[in-house]
Amino acid sequence: MKSKYLFICLLFLLFLSSLQASESFTNMDTARQAMVVAARSEAVQAGIEMMHMGGNAVDAAVAAAFVIGVVEPYASGLGGGGGILIYLSENSDFHYLDYYVQAPAVFDTAFSSNRDRETVRSICIPGTPAGLITALQDYGRLSRSQVLQPAIRIARNGFEVNEHFFEATLEKLELILKYERTSASFLNQSLPYMAGDTLRLPELARVLEGIAAEGSDFFYRGEFMKKVVSEIQQHGGTISADDFTGYQVLKKSPVSIDYRNYQIYSAAPPQSGVTLLEILEMVEQRPSEQWKEFQEDAFSVMSLTEIIRRADADRYAFLGDPRFSPVPLAGLLHTDYLRQRFLDTGITDSSIERRSEVLAGDPWMYQEKSMPAEEMIEEEVDAPHTTHISVIDEQGNMVSLTQTLGFFFGSGFSMDGVVFNSGMTNFSRRGINRAEPGKRPRSTISPSIILRESQPFAVLGTPGGGTIFNTMAQLIIRLIDLQDSPQDAVYAPRFSTRVSASNITLEDRFNQDVLDTLQEYGYEIKLTSPFEIYLGGVQLIYYDTGINAFIGVSDPRRGGVAGGF
Repeated sequence: MKSKYLFICLLFLLFLSSLQASESFTNMDTARQAMVVAARSEAVQAGIEMMHMGGNAVDAAVAAAFVIGVVEPYASGLGGGGGILIYLSENSDFHYLDYYVQAPAVFDTAFSSNRDRETVRSICIPGTPAGLITALQDYGRLSRSQVLQPAIRIARNGFEVNEHFFEATLEKLELILKYERTSASFLNQSLPYMAGDTLRLPELARVLEGIAAEGSDFFYRGEFMKKVVSEIQQHGGTISADDFTGYQVLKKSPVSIDYRNYQIYSAAPPQSGVTLLEILEMVEQRPSEQWKEFQEDAFSVMSLTEIIRRADADRYAFLGDPRFSPVPLAGLLHTDYLRQRFLDTGITDSSIERRSEVLAGDPWMYQEKSMPAEEMIEEEVDAPHTTHISVIDEQGNMVSLTQTLGFFFGSGFSMDGVVFNSGMTNFSRRGINRAEPGKRPRSTISPSIILRESQPFAVLGTPGGGTIFNTMAQLIIRLIDLQDSPQDAVYAPRFSTRVSASNITLEDRFNQDVLDTLQEYGYEIKLTSPFEIYLGGVQLIYYDTGINAFIGVSDPRRGGVAGGF
């Protein structure tokens, strides 16, 4: 009996030491059984802790998401929304949960993103608590109390502020100071907490305890909700209790394509997975060998730029909340339609005919039902201040999760350590993405999973607002077409463009002859820092068949970590 007791104690000590060792995670790791990649080590550790307790990838991702909302409260959290793509290996099936933010029943029709985004008028109904709890209850194995315990513990005991937290707080200091509760929670005597300081959020810990005990009803139906609604209305907002009680997570089928014998799954509308897939289907019109390292080949940059501009034009014209306006998914991904869109780029084997004006196509021609396109190009304000988590477990279950508050610190309004989003800025003034009661705005988030011969190949996603589908397309091209290593694919120089932009934004690591050629073709170029934070924060898990192991890579642009076992 004594030897059995000593053996159990030894196992427990080894388990604790493994958790302590995880504090030294770096942004790249290799593991044979499971992997978690996220923006903070605390989130990665929480995910691994769940899997050691017998949980699956969903338990791990949900625990990590609750934790990231504590330690990265400026980018995501209970007051925001997102989407989670789940692959369950037992039946080889995919599930997509849309828990994005939703417009209230009554709002200011004269809302201006520039004028009102840092007020309570920019707040949409949050979806994160409902989304995470629904994922846990429907697809996880562990209890709410088990999965929320790491977030509760960290909020109560405190966590170390890092340089990204300090920089985000400094950037939004004026906004934070507008709200007494937000200042009390996130400032140290009206100044930002410095990197290395310890921040405790005891009020947020109590909110998380309420969700652990009562589920999402605590957030949407209880006294906490009543406090939130009352204070929002006191600040001039229009959100009501009915808006909270009426919120629902939407279960959807993800969008998917076959790309060069890989199966790619991504977020359903009104999230922008279809835009990413439309880009890739046009990329596939050129053989893999014609795509080169972007930093060394101007023609590859120009080709992808023109492809992205056409997919982006279609996004503005056709992508919105499908509960309010039909989205021509089949047409947008139809082979014949995408062949025509590719021909419109003017790309040949060795040249490109650049066109200054890019219009939406007509995917309705490739579906039974026909509707006119919304021809105006009116860009919503899709802030790059977001976070992503990628997870795979021992059974091959995979989760790709992206969530956001909109801008850093969202609207600026908070209650008990919960920062509320700026989601109304995601709507456009006109067109398919105009604000309507109960509608979800269009978003660029595109959590994705890739299979190769029905086996895991990659779990990936990124923050970055309007740069997301640029970053994701380049990452996938590098992994599949260029066969870069996962680290090289994440670290490589990036560029970004939009249909509404007159320039190409490039990190300052592209060859000079590439920049010169772009300018010769009439492109305006804008150089950023060598590792630009606004060009993404990729969290990638890649299965390397050569070593029979998972490789996790977190983007150095935003300082995340990877960890596995």
